[in-house]
Amino acid sequence: MSTTRLDPVALAADFSAYVWSATTADVAARHGLRAEQVLRFDQNTPSLPGIPQIPLAESFARLNEYPDGTYRELREAAAAYVGLGAESWPQIVVGAGADDLILLCARTFLSGGRRAAIATPTYVVYRQASQLAGAGVGEEIEGADLIWRCNPNNPTGEVVAAAELVALARSVPRVPVVVDEAYVEFGGESVVLFLAEAPNLIVLRTMSKAFGFASLRVGYAVASPNVAAVLEERRAPAPIAGPASRIAAAALRDPRLDVVETVAERERVRQALSATGLDAPPTATNFVYVRSGKPLAAELEAKGLVVRSVAGGIRITVRKPVDNDVLLRALGVDAPLSPSRSATVIRTTTETALRITLDLDGSSRVRVATGIGFLDHLLTLMVFHAGFDLDLVAGGDLEVDEHHTVEDVLASLGDALAQALGTRNGVTRYGAATVPMDEARATAAVDLVRRPHAEIALAFAGDRVGGLALSLLPHALERFAMQAGCTVHVQASGRDDHHVAEAAFKALGRALREACAPGAAGIRSTKGAA
Repeated sequence: MSTTRLDPVALAADFSAYVWSATTADVAARHGLRAEQVLRFDQNTPSLPGIPQIPLAESFARLNEYPDGTYRELREAAAAYVGLGAESWPQIVVGAGADDLILLCARTFLSGGRRAAIATPTYVVYRQASQLAGAGVGEEIEGADLIWRCNPNNPTGEVVAAAELVALARSVPRVPVVVDEAYVEFGGESVVLFLAEAPNLIVLRTMSKAFGFASLRVGYAVASPNVAAVLEERRAPAPIAGPASRIAAAALRDPRLDVVETVAERERVRQALSATGLDAPPTATNFVYVRSGKPLAAELEAKGLVVRSVAGGIRITVRKPVDNDVLLRALGVDAPLSPSRSATVIRTTTETALRITLDLDGSSRVRVATGIGFLDHLLTLMVFHAGFDLDLVAGGDLEVDEHHTVEDVLASLGDALAQALGTRNGVTRYGAATVPMDEARATAAVDLVRRPHAEIALAFAGDRVGGLALSLLPHALERFAMQAGCTVHVQASGRDDHHVAEAAFKALGRALREACAPGAAGIRSTKGAA
């Protein structure tokens, strides 16, 4: 068999490719952990995904067709979102994430013999994209053919005033100044509205950070009309999948972001780190930068806590408060308790391993992966109707059967609910719901007083739905009630076992929503004790 030799274009001697962090499975194997025990603080993305605001079935209805190559719907939504108005959509250039647009800017304005100016430390892809275009790289602005700026900056979190960046652009009117605003929703001032004053500015945005759609790979550039036209003619013909484009457009038209909560939690974490003596400077992002010469990243990873090792220290992505508390404790930080009603439960037995993060004051964002499809479906419905946020990952001995996984998941979910409720002061206490599901009908009632009791009556005609033995559900719901420390009554019947189970879990979710809602007096009992 002959060997073909290919001769790629030579790269700079100091070029290094982008290196992804180790996978969760790799981290677990390296330290003798289960994958469910690993918490990631290294992605700079929300701990839960954004919620598509259009029906998924509708967005996937034309997978056999290419997307609209003009992306006008997405570009109009982006133009309106950044404050230019939908009619300015020609000033928007889309790409497969901000990284795609970084590469587009590099191949548009750089080549052999040209040079890019990069402030360090900053996002490594600017250097890589410049070198892939054949250009040199340095910090000196004078004589540069393109200037990269990340604002707020990654990994330090520093923010530069818009006026300073505009002044920079005006001082070099024939040099493109690319300002990456991936984190602008969390702090800082955008330069988008200064494009007329400094038309050599190019602003990059992404749907990966504040919007929580990293897997969609959607980014967009905002530029003056002439510059946008130059970029548009050089971009790929259809860089974004049709469903991703539609989901992103809907999100931009009606932004539903957790920015206020993330910023508040960021400051809680940063101040706790600083109070302990760690060097955690102010940041305007969704992460905290800790300056340190110690191998903190390696020490935390050994405990299953993955942070990003960066120049001069570590970068910690802000997650849910209870998750952040796990990391703070690992760093020896005694942080003030978060006021949020949330909990993280990590449980490992000889049969199962799982991690649950539950937030009672969420917005029905759910990620469940137990390895049992129908159980994932039921838990997603229950939590969605409860209005909670849930991130649940579990693995068990499914090669034997699903018994241990089902029981341990529901029991641990009950533990998480009990922890999130805390003292239970200030909750409504009682909740009840009736849910019809075609021919099936379910009722559920909940009392959050600390007297665990369960009455579960689910009338199933068959043995299984999908990979789930239906006989496991009544016992699992009993375990949920016992571990949650509350009284739960659920009844459901009908001709279709799928509908019976769905109705039961939906009804329980709606009853929990009502019981966990803030109430005037909280838990009270005529017996004088909860």
